[in-house]
Amino acid sequence: MWSLFTSPLLFRLSLLSGLLLLMTLPARAALPEYSVGVEDVDYYPIYSVTAPDYQYRGYARDLLDLFATREHIQLRYVALPVRRLFHNYWAGRLDLVFPDSPRWNVTQKQPHKVIYSQPVLVFQDAMLVLPSRLGEPLEHFRKLGFVRGFTPWKFQEQIAAGQVKIEESPGPEGLIRMALAGYIDGANMAQQVARYHLTLMGKPQGLVVEPSLLTLQDSHYYLSSIRHPELIARFDAFLRREARAVKALKVKYGLD
Repeated sequence: MWSLFTSPLLFRLSLLSGLLLLMTLPARAALPEYSVGVEDVDYYPIYSVTAPDYQYRGYARDLLDLFATREHIQLRYVALPVRRLFHNYWAGRLDLVFPDSPRWNVTQKQPHKVIYSQPVLVFQDAMLVLPSRLGEPLEHFRKLGFVRGFTPWKFQEQIAAGQVKIEESPGPEGLIRMALAGYIDGANMAQQVARYHLTLMGKPQGLVVEPSLLTLQDSHYYLSSIRHPELIARFDAFLRREARAVKALKVKYGLD
């Protein structure tokens, strides 16, 4: 039976016509892209930007990537030191920021209308001390450690009165080592982050929570935007719609 493919010339003409037709079709529209400012800090398992590749990773990355996939957008992660991150944000150079909180940088935010998402993650901010120092008088804890760029707003009165001195480290592992060595009296970080790093260092009970220094209570991380309130609304809808997938991510990273 005769076929188009029995004629090499007709086959080549048909192939050429098909290629020309494809070339004339409109290119698929690129997905809209948004920049997300993130902290250049190792705060794993919540988020991390570390050597050797300095890629953003952890729970926050997986969550935001899932949001982008579901909403057919692209997210470009811009990792910056904490103070520079928010300066760039307020200058209008970033579409979104994570993490953020209405309690942070209150004075600097006043000229801007910052829109916050629903809470993305619940965590307990803690002050960790050596087990041997648990229950000591509060006046013995004069040197407290914080991740560089994090605002010790819960200790502003003590700092102003000269009762507390703040020491900084680029990340929680450094703070933990400083506390273990006795260089600082207490290390501030999320309990979930402390648990991860202490376990990784083989010292799961090396530091314990001192609730008299900092009362344990739930705190929250939020996604925020100045430029795109509609994107925050879409993110809130995503959190409600994908509640089961979000919970699975929390379980994966030990944050449930």
